[in-house]
Amino acid sequence: MTITITHPGARLLVPMLDTLADVVAGDWTTAARVCAVRLQDPRACASDLDLLAARAGVRPARRQAYRYRVHYRMLLVDEHPSLLAAALDLHTKLVLGQWDTLALVVPPDAVPTPGWRPVELLDARIRHQLPDTWSGRPYASESLFLAPSSARLAHHVLTELEGGDAGRYEVPAGPAVLHVG
Repeated sequence: MTITITHPGARLLVPMLDTLADVVAGDWTTAARVCAVRLQDPRACASDLDLLAARAGVRPARRQAYRYRVHYRMLLVDEHPSLLAAALDLHTKLVLGQWDTLALVVPPDAVPTPGWRPVELLDARIRHQLPDTWSGRPYASESLFLAPSSARLAHHVLTELEGGDAGRYEVPAGPAVLHVG
């Protein structure tokens, strides 16, 4: 199945597939890479995320690359629409500060250490974030309206993919055209 996304910024969605591939492979440090400009020390944050992944029972696995091609203003994703939806959703939530979303990608055979809770991911974000980037409260999230244009484009495509109305948030260069075939 091929999903075609036509938009001048379609290539901005490519790293989102890589983010999902990293997280599925057990690499939670990808959150620090995605949000590096909002962190005091991305390397220290990545180290904390690595420890939290181990506490959650996540073991590193072989990374599976997803199939896609970029052609001018088009991104062609040769995967199931649910995989693209998961990638767009995960990346957008990380950018908005909802790092506890990483815990939703934990494999079913993971055995967390006693006392592990996903809120620990939010605590790590709070410890490492630059002042005035995200809220200092664990479950508070940045507004999509204030998010970078790549996150708004991802949300737009995700909403279109799920059959909803994506017209609420302005997307630079206009709406994306989506075709699933």
